[in-house]
Amino acid sequence: MSGLQMDYRRFQSQAQLACYTNERDAIREYDATTPITTNLMGTFKDLDYFEWAKEMDVVSWDNYPGMDTPPSFTAMCHDLMRVIGGNKPFMLMEQTPNQQNWFPFCKVKQPGEVRKLSWQAVAHGADTVRFFQMKQSLGGCERFHGAVIAHDGTEESRVFKETAALGEELDRIGRRIMGSRIESRVAIMFDWQSYWSLEGCVGPTTGFNYPNEVHRFYRALWRRNVPVDMIASTTPLARLSQYDLAIAPALITVLPGVAETLEAYVADGGTFITGYMAGIHDEHDLVVPGGYPGKLRRLMGVWVEEIDALAPGETIEVHGGTVDAKGEIVASIIHREGAERLATYGGDEFYAGHSALTVNAYGKGKAYFVGTPLDETGMSAFMAPIIKELDLKSLDTPEDVSLSVRYGDGGTRYAFLINNSAADKRLCLSELNGGTELLTGTVINDLIELKPYGVDVIALR
Repeated sequence: MSGLQMDYRRFQSQAQLACYTNERDAIREYDATTPITTNLMGTFKDLDYFEWAKEMDVVSWDNYPGMDTPPSFTAMCHDLMRVIGGNKPFMLMEQTPNQQNWFPFCKVKQPGEVRKLSWQAVAHGADTVRFFQMKQSLGGCERFHGAVIAHDGTEESRVFKETAALGEELDRIGRRIMGSRIESRVAIMFDWQSYWSLEGCVGPTTGFNYPNEVHRFYRALWRRNVPVDMIASTTPLARLSQYDLAIAPALITVLPGVAETLEAYVADGGTFITGYMAGIHDEHDLVVPGGYPGKLRRLMGVWVEEIDALAPGETIEVHGGTVDAKGEIVASIIHREGAERLATYGGDEFYAGHSALTVNAYGKGKAYFVGTPLDETGMSAFMAPIIKELDLKSLDTPEDVSLSVRYGDGGTRYAFLINNSAADKRLCLSELNGGTELLTGTVINDLIELKPYGVDVIALR
């Protein structure tokens, strides 16, 4: 991707933002108080939402996960929308109460699934739950897009009854939750400049999807119910220092001042993680000369001499310490320049035995370099000792069960226990004992049973 193409990406985002601000300002001439927003779309590539959020009174977005979208990816999108708006409650502007219409084939939502998706949004900071559409259209390209009232026009349908029941739940306890906040000691950088640059590169591979690489790290934290803020790479040091751990997946574009901020953050005791493809480009989409990872080289204590591309379906072994994993897409051929080796590549490539994972002591903190995109098991194993060392609050829940907490005024916490699967789940969490499940009034005492797509909202003091 040339610098000119990168400039066009920025122009495209800024030009459309100018259209929005022109329309907003026209409204403001006649209405000085009503909040103004426009609906965003999660990890949508074309628009830098950190810039857009600065011009919005409240962030709102449209959540349309695919049939194979992991619940952790949806959670990541909610956290991104929450934090671009300054960690304030956001609006779930759109979702469908049934099937979406633009996939190659469109499954209906299972009983309880739309309720689960709605409460998941609230669990990650939403103060509204809204739907598109109320009545199913008779024509046009979205005629088969789900609606609260379908083509049959009845209120006796499963979808209508489920939506009405959800509305009753939200009306009954929603006001208690509104305005409460998420608290996190972990930040993951989502950088639109790196998004554009990474996916625009001609080589070393076409295998990268930037949001998926961010999700690769996010999922390991979500699985342990560790709350995460999704921040900009240009986050000032004063704010970055509020986090014990900062992660920058595939940060190929390092904007002016970012490397210096990260060095200061780690030197003062912060823990930083980045890795493959990081630090290669400057703000003009030009390679930083002098060896990868460019301006991050001193901080990471490594020199990446070459980047090997792995064919689709091909993997490379990674072994060492607690990690026994496979990498995919690329493998960084690493020379250590002060960093300590944590794991090495296996297999029969000429760089077998070279470092695959490293950690560099820098000032009072540590900087970890991940040389290859690790599979889910490997990423979890890599992150586990870091979570433990930093004493991050993590809780073990059964597979597909997530726990999120919002903090209200007066010391009240709202724990959202969500079954993201179509199977019954049973668990015991001593941390929840004594809390009151707000939808049923039940006081929690050890055993909790969740039906398929079940949700418990538990108030704790």
